[in-house]
Amino acid sequence: MSIDPITYKPWSGERTNHLERVWVMSMAFFRQKLKSKWILLLLIIGLFLVNIISIFVYILPPHEVLDGEVMADQMGNGLLFIFIILLISMICSDTIAEDLRSNSFVLYFSRAMKTESYLAGKIGGAFLTLSVFSFFPPVVLAIAIMATQSSSSYGDSLVVLGQTVIAGLVITFFFIPAGLFISSMTKRKSYASVGTFMSFFILMIVGGIFSEFNPDWELMDPSLLFYYFLQAIFGLGLPNSVNVGLLTGIFLTVMFVPLILVYIRINQKAVGK
Repeated sequence: MSIDPITYKPWSGERTNHLERVWVMSMAFFRQKLKSKWILLLLIIGLFLVNIISIFVYILPPHEVLDGEVMADQMGNGLLFIFIILLISMICSDTIAEDLRSNSFVLYFSRAMKTESYLAGKIGGAFLTLSVFSFFPPVVLAIAIMATQSSSSYGDSLVVLGQTVIAGLVITFFFIPAGLFISSMTKRKSYASVGTFMSFFILMIVGGIFSEFNPDWELMDPSLLFYYFLQAIFGLGLPNSVNVGLLTGIFLTVMFVPLILVYIRINQKAVGK
């Protein structure tokens, strides 16, 4: 009896590009998070308390145009901020921590995936999940207010709608880098979740205490950074006590420094360090 040699046929398909891989990662992450009963519960409660009630509050009374102050108040209220912190703590908790625990980096980077693609996929998934609460509802509210306005001039309202879109994109992204960084520093998603929430909560306390001695310390409070950003983007002005340069520096630091640190952390893991 002869033995047939094992032969391999070359694959004739086309390789997916990096953008497609990023999209697949993001959508898989998004679908996974929406299966979590706790995240779904938070989304439902938050959407009802923060957004659905507001639709009736703002569209039922007579109104001439879409007002930037209305949207700034809606997107900058404390309840929305609390729900975002809770959601980001749960969404980002196992984003990287689970890969560290299960050594999944071997699978990701065995397919010539770059650190940038891996990180983009994780950010994209977190962004899609959080946008269900912090991006789409404010935009829908703005459109609903425009649709029921009494004025036939839509120029000013369209400007505010554009500002709402930009504000929604920024505030949705704002908290993700910090959540990813904390997730990258532990293999336990419970530690990452608590660590993310406590980090923002402690900064709020520190900002509140030390602002009694120097007003600049209030900028350590992420909820105030959140509020001042919205005031600026909707053209409502800032209090005279606010140091605009310091505000801008801290705002950008909170968004981008954790992103740089988590990139370094992932890059080290990708090469086995």
